[in-house]
Amino acid sequence: MTPTTPTPMPFTPAGSVPLSRRRRHGWLLAGLCGLWLLEGRLLSRGAGYPGQSGAHHAHLVVWAAGLLVVMCVLPWAPLALRAAAAVGVSWAATGYLMAAGLHLPVWGLTESAALLVLLALVAWRAPVRAAVPAGVALAAGVLVAPVRDTDAPGTAVVVYALVVAGVTSAGLCLRYRDAERARAVAAARDAERLELAGELQDFVAHHVAAMTLLAKATGTVAEDERVAASLRDIQAAGDEALTSARRLLRVLHQDAAHRAPLPGLDGVRELVDDFRRTGRGPVRVDLHVDPGFGAGLPPELAASVHRIVAEGLANVAKHSPAASAVRVTLREAERSLFVSVRDDGAAGQPVQCAPEDTGGLGLVGLTERADAIGGSLTAGPVPDGGWEVLAVLPVQR
Repeated sequence: MTPTTPTPMPFTPAGSVPLSRRRRHGWLLAGLCGLWLLEGRLLSRGAGYPGQSGAHHAHLVVWAAGLLVVMCVLPWAPLALRAAAAVGVSWAATGYLMAAGLHLPVWGLTESAALLVLLALVAWRAPVRAAVPAGVALAAGVLVAPVRDTDAPGTAVVVYALVVAGVTSAGLCLRYRDAERARAVAAARDAERLELAGELQDFVAHHVAAMTLLAKATGTVAEDERVAASLRDIQAAGDEALTSARRLLRVLHQDAAHRAPLPGLDGVRELVDDFRRTGRGPVRVDLHVDPGFGAGLPPELAASVHRIVAEGLANVAKHSPAASAVRVTLREAERSLFVSVRDDGAAGQPVQCAPEDTGGLGLVGLTERADAIGGSLTAGPVPDGGWEVLAVLPVQR
């Protein structure tokens, strides 16, 4: 196995719709279509309409309205526009049936179900300004369905109202969950940026201090006064830069715990050994390091390699409990470092969940770190089963 093949899908915390979610949408639409066909079967038999004139025409109106509202569930336009179209179809059908005096005991089950789906989506994802009026109109469209029948019992209206309240509450709960997730992702990115700022002070301050000391030493032996004055200015500027950097970092980290020293490549083998000791079950862990990997590596890249391996192994422990083999590969080629942590999943079975569905934020921070140093991070299932976290970090020799 090489870190470049097979290539996993990019990890984007707010990326495209995962495959599992698309499947759920497909099952939902299949259920609505099945309900529509069943309702058409009942309406074609004239159930509940003995001797009522115009019943056949009313059946067609109810059935067509159900199909049109189901089509509004499909993502062919923005959600607010689809909700408005569904409300228009539903209210047009209701107005026609009530104006014509055609009160139907079958209250448009498909239409009501599709309106409830749109109500949940609006409460979940629509902008607040559009969600309030659209949600009220959709809820009213569902509640008015029993009113089409003058013989409808009052309990039916109460049941519909309870269902509407439950669906709306579920959508609002999902909206709150996504808002909390977005805040957590933003916090993880900010924390990683603060960590990078601290590392900047660790390895940049060292070089700046060396420059100022060199300028001071050279200035003491310089014979030309103008050169000595320039070197003193360089020394003063370096001291001022160090003071400003320390002051800024002290403000940034005033509420943070004391940072440990920067980890390096020497700690990667310790991570693998710890994983072997604490891993659940007979998990085989292999570490493959190319000869000469990391020689003369800048400290920020060494710390990033250590963090990526640590998070990759933690990801295996949390989300791949059935994995029997883990392979950690460190490779350098074409002025880039390739860091790969790959497991075999559930005995070769493909992984079904995406990283953004697991609730963890470690990969979010690592993606921010890789972007900050000009690299990239990908995480996803591989074709022959299992999961791989792969980082490509640029390096200059």
